[in-house]
Order: sequence, then structure tokens, then C-alpha cells
Amino acid sequence: MMASSAGVWLADPVLWVHVLAGVLALAAGLAAIVTRKGGRRHNVAGRAYALSMVVVVVTAVPLAVWTENWFLLAIAVFSGYLVFGGYRVIARRRTGLTALTPVDYSGHGSMVAVGGLMVAFGGWQMITGPPGLAPALAVFGAIGAGFAVLTLLEFRSPPAERTPWIDWHVGFMGGAYIATVTATITVNLTMVPPLVRWLGPTAVGVPLIVYATRTYGPRFTPAA
Repeated sequence: MMASSAGVWLADPVLWVHVLAGVLALAAGLAAIVTRKGGRRHNVAGRAYALSMVVVVVTAVPLAVWTENWFLLAIAVFSGYLVFGGYRVIARRRTGLTALTPVDYSGHGSMVAVGGLMVAFGGWQMITGPPGLAPALAVFGAIGAGFAVLTLLEFRSPPAERTPWIDWHVGFMGGAYIATVTATITVNLTMVPPLVRWLGPTAVGVPLIVYATRTYGPRFTPAA
């Protein structure tokens, strides 16, 4: 009983920090989307989004453990990975890296492992019991693991043959923002069917990511 009371007492401030960081992430992410790419305001908003998402992910871990909400934990890892991927694209470009480093291997490799577990658990739940949010878990796991595998495979090609960095940056950060919106909708719009809440933002956001890469790709990629 004492341990449970302590957990509730600790969860209160952590929950507030988590919520406030989530609100900041939504605002900063939207600002990064609507401002000119590569401009000062976009860069400031992007850094604010990345930092606030770090806080969201870090606080989501103890909250998921205390409430035994392992789905929340998996989505937190998924969101954190996408932010890592998007930020890493910019960091590598600024430092002129062309090969993978231990940081890249650890980040992308971890998502391959976690994504595989998410797909396996979601698939098993759909087969053996009430599916609940298992389809969403499998979808997010497949997306995260897919991004990670494609990124690792990308670096087996010569630099001149690789996908433009802007496509990767938009894909990672766009996916992270979709996850942020998904979590917000799921918590606040409980009257909407669960699968619609979890997969609706993905269905809307993915075409927008494709549009963004086609729009900004030519602007940031030198002509051949």
C-alpha cells in the first residue's frame, strides 16, 4: 500500500510535466511545419519540438510503468525514435558524416528490435484475444522498424545514390508529429472509436508527408 501511495504521489508532478511538455511539442511542431524550412524560426521551433519531445518520452516511461500501460510505453519509444532519426539527419549533414556511427547503429538498431516486438505482440494479441489497440501497436511497430531498416540499408549505397536528406528529415519529423497528435487525440477524444483515434492521424498525415517531400525536395537538393 505504501509503495502504491508513493507511486501516485510521484506520478502527479511527472504527469503535469508530461502534459505541459506535450502541449509545447504540439505548438512547436506546428510552428516548425508552417514556417519557412531552413529559416531561423523553423530551426528554433524544430529544436523546441525535439527538446519537448525528449521530456514527453522520458516522463512517459515511469507513467507507463506505474499505470501498467505498456502500449503507452511502446508508443513513447516509437515517438522518441522518430525524433532521434529526424534530428540525427540534420546533425549528420552539418558535420559532413557519410558513414554510420555507433550512435546511428544503436538508435536505429534499437528501433528494429522494439518495432519487431511491437509487431509480434500486436499480431499475437489479434490472434489470441480481443484485438483492442493491437492493430495500432503492430502498425506503429512496423513503421518504426521499417524506417530503421531502410535507414541502415541506405548507407550501404554510395553517398551520391542515397535518398536526399530532406526526404528523411521530413519523414522522420512528420512521423513524430503524427505520433504526438495521435497521443493527444487518444487521451482527449475518448468518444471516438479507439482505432480511429490511433490510426486516423496516420491516415491523414502520411499523404501530407509525401506532399511535403515532393514540395521541399527540389528546393534543398542540388540539380544533377
